[in-house]
Amino acid sequence: MLRKAVVAFLFMLPLFAFCQDVGEVEWKKVIVKEWSVDAFLTTNGGGIGFEHGRTPNYYDKHFWEIDFLYNAHHKAVRAHSYFANARPYAYGKLCDLFFLHAGYGYQRTIHQKPYWGGVRIRYTLSGGFSLGMALPVYLRIAKFDNATGYYTSESTERYVPEKHNIDDIICRASFFKGIGETSLHPGFYFKTGLNFDFSKDEYTMHALEVGGLIDMVFPFVQQMAFNKAKPFYLCAYIAYHFGKRKGNYE
Repeated sequence: MLRKAVVAFLFMLPLFAFCQDVGEVEWKKVIVKEWSVDAFLTTNGGGIGFEHGRTPNYYDKHFWEIDFLYNAHHKAVRAHSYFANARPYAYGKLCDLFFLHAGYGYQRTIHQKPYWGGVRIRYTLSGGFSLGMALPVYLRIAKFDNATGYYTSESTERYVPEKHNIDDIICRASFFKGIGETSLHPGFYFKTGLNFDFSKDEYTMHALEVGGLIDMVFPFVQQMAFNKAKPFYLCAYIAYHFGKRKGNYE
């Protein structure tokens, strides 16, 4: 009788294991969609983004993303002119540069969050189309009387290094002045990093991501006078992702 019970138990073990595996797979497929709003801080500036993806299994995620980032040149130092109440400006700055990203990405879980909480770690890769937008800089320029040397009036002009010197510049004009002259520079981008998900539940996303980002657009953009146009833009970034997750029946 005991032998029959042991044999029956041994035959039942695969069934128990099968049932457990099925249940585990079903549980891992509860989350099928994720979306998040992202805030970026980079070594060249910062920006915002949006990400929407699907999770075909518990370990993989495929997503589409849109990012809008500002790129500051490392030599663009804010300074004040000697004119009273003048706003600061960056001498030699030819344009403000923005990048609009639209691309596809993949994430893979390399450390799963324990059942009692903790942090899920995923590596992430993404890339796609990058559109560089160069907004020209306009300045308020002082006009002087040639005979007396006194300041007489001012005008708003697009910055031309060969024409405007530091003694003539009052301050920067409105940021939106010249927006209609923005030049477009298409190209591509690539981004990679580690994503640390510290969400308290499976249906809310709170995550920090650190990594590197490279943009290359054509034609090359010259942001600063007396400096060569850069062929590519490389930076490190940290991003905060806040969003939601959805299950099979939502």
